[in-house]
Amino acid sequence: MKSVYIITGGILVMMAVVFLAPQKQNQTEEKASAPLDDDLTPEEKEWARQVIAEDLAREKAEMRKYGRVLTPDERSEQWWREQDEAAERAAYAKLYEERKEWIDNFPFRRGYHPDIVYDPENIAHSDEKFHAYQKELQEKATERWLEITDKDMPEIWARTDLTTEEKHAAEDKLWQEFEESENPSPEIMAERRIIMRHKMLAGFYEQHYRYLPEFEQAYRIFEEEGAGDNPVRIADTMIALENYFVNRRQANQHGLDELHPVQTRRDPKTKQRQPITWEEELESDFRCIAGNMDYKPYLLPGETPLTEEQINRIRDRLVAEIPPDGFTGQTFLFGLADPKDEDMIPGQSLLVE
Repeated sequence: MKSVYIITGGILVMMAVVFLAPQKQNQTEEKASAPLDDDLTPEEKEWARQVIAEDLAREKAEMRKYGRVLTPDERSEQWWREQDEAAERAAYAKLYEERKEWIDNFPFRRGYHPDIVYDPENIAHSDEKFHAYQKELQEKATERWLEITDKDMPEIWARTDLTTEEKHAAEDKLWQEFEESENPSPEIMAERRIIMRHKMLAGFYEQHYRYLPEFEQAYRIFEEEGAGDNPVRIADTMIALENYFVNRRQANQHGLDELHPVQTRRDPKTKQRQPITWEEELESDFRCIAGNMDYKPYLLPGETPLTEEQINRIRDRLVAEIPPDGFTGQTFLFGLADPKDEDMIPGQSLLVE
């Protein structure tokens, strides 16, 4: 019976579209044929006819495209969207004119995984399913921790056939098993890194910051240091580099020994949060440049991590060789355009480079 209702509902919807669309079209055509007020001047009548003709053309276009006339709110939203798209096209055209050679020879091109496609039912691919999986692991780990502390540990130390060293060894083994129980499956994590890398690359290829002179300069430095093959690592490093440059400008205005208005650190002795100086903030920002560069989940499959010597050398060159004026604090927005699960299409190929 349910299927009958569904079919009937579908037929009614089709009938509504068939009969109401011509009715709406007739209403719009009536506007064009309606007589104008005789009190209007010839110029006013001509202007009114143009307005009516434009409204009629717009409504006919909406009927063809959407099967109905849009509401004022929908039309307003569409207008603003078109303005944004037009502004983005104009900005890119200007950028292309200035950066044509770099854009035409951009060193990174989209490359896709040969086998793995997006599957929303896969735990590793779905944020919701993966977070639920992590929560389940944590709950089981908590149960196991209570079992270890309430039952297993007392039993180990109650045994008389074990030496103290053997009891400690048995205890260490239990804790190792407990820590491993909290960790997701290596297979799931391997595929999780693939889906996260796809999203980061998809966002990277949507953003125009990769065409800016600062990104090109950074790429040249990475390339000269033998580390220019990973766009995700470069893009993420640019975030930390920009933060460092922006804060350095502000520190120069305030003074290195002045307290930062927001940033604090936890005092290891008092366990309290303590204000830090601008100099301490810059030192932290400087370390973050290296930290972002060394973030292991950003590595390409089979890629060897950079050595500490490479990381420090690249960081020092980035800070010394790239002019800071192009860094506004809102320039290198890596991650801003990354797609969400709802933006993904089941079966789509996944970016790996």
